[in-house]
Amino acid sequence: MKKYSRNRVNFRYAAFIVALTLISACSNEFNQSDLSSESTEPPMITSVADATENSTVQTGVLGNLYYIKGENLATTTSIKYNGFDAGFNPTLVTNNTIISQIPLGAPYINASNKLTVETLYGVAEADFSLLTITDFDEGLVDGVNAVTLNGGDFTDADQVLFVSGSEDDGNLVEREARIINKTASAITVEVPDGVIQAFIHVFVNGAIAQSTSYGFNYPIFTDELINGWELGGWDGTQELSTEVALGSTSIRRESLSWGGLTFVSNDMTEDLVIADYSAINFQIYPANSETIRVACALNDFDVQVELDLVPGEWNSFSIPLTDFYPPGTAPELITRIDFQEFSAGTAPFLFYVDQVGLIE
Repeated sequence: MKKYSRNRVNFRYAAFIVALTLISACSNEFNQSDLSSESTEPPMITSVADATENSTVQTGVLGNLYYIKGENLATTTSIKYNGFDAGFNPTLVTNNTIISQIPLGAPYINASNKLTVETLYGVAEADFSLLTITDFDEGLVDGVNAVTLNGGDFTDADQVLFVSGSEDDGNLVEREARIINKTASAITVEVPDGVIQAFIHVFVNGAIAQSTSYGFNYPIFTDELINGWELGGWDGTQELSTEVALGSTSIRRESLSWGGLTFVSNDMTEDLVIADYSAINFQIYPANSETIRVACALNDFDVQVELDLVPGEWNSFSIPLTDFYPPGTAPELITRIDFQEFSAGTAPFLFYVDQVGLIE
């Protein structure tokens, strides 16, 4: 599998910004008799439930909210996940329930897999592992398109889904992925047929970790030009090739100094409104030592983004469209994308381009 060395997709789950709304909606967890009761007995943890679904889980996702359920919890002084102090809001603690958020910094690999609650009258522990997806890599594994999700703890992962659309919009599609390999810190799956854009869900002991967006909201080139786009260029030649990052086909570009490869929009079905998208994604493989830099331009060359390349490997890029046009200065439509040779060395320059598309 080729390792991308530029702008890998990195993320951690952020806190629920709707926490107060969720707590209000689940106020039945905090009845008045429970709020007023306080026991001097040692605490007990009977279960942990996902706060959004109120479903019992044995694994928690970093950044998410959970109900810690049990007895004698009202005098809680400390909550720890794998020894990492979670902090808590005393107003969200009753004798039988605590609402707790798993800290993003809690360890999830080679850890004790313990949830610990300490009160004025004792300590309670429960088996509870943690889960997160930190980033993912794309590539070919044994000839198939694959994604490796990094993070953990994936030891007990039993299902991976590529999910697109939504129930509310009536276009929800869930495609199950074949698990190729898994360790505690990484899980590799085959990309299901038909996926253009999706979020990847990893299931572990009732918990679900979700990746950022995989694929494109608007593909331009994967194994072929899509949506009526056309290919051109100047001071060089371009042709299809089997040197790929994913799939079966890429674009090979041999160029003279300052020559360029051009994608021109000829989509008769959809206007590409620049405000509808946030970034352009693509991968470039510099095939000789002279090819160390290209410039990417959107619509024209008034503003272009220079990209340093590492020869001999696929370089993955995700460029915010605001890098081309600051807010308020962008044209209405995207009509053209250029990759201009910018190495300033000795020609010929040779690079491959693959997996080009736009992200919302």
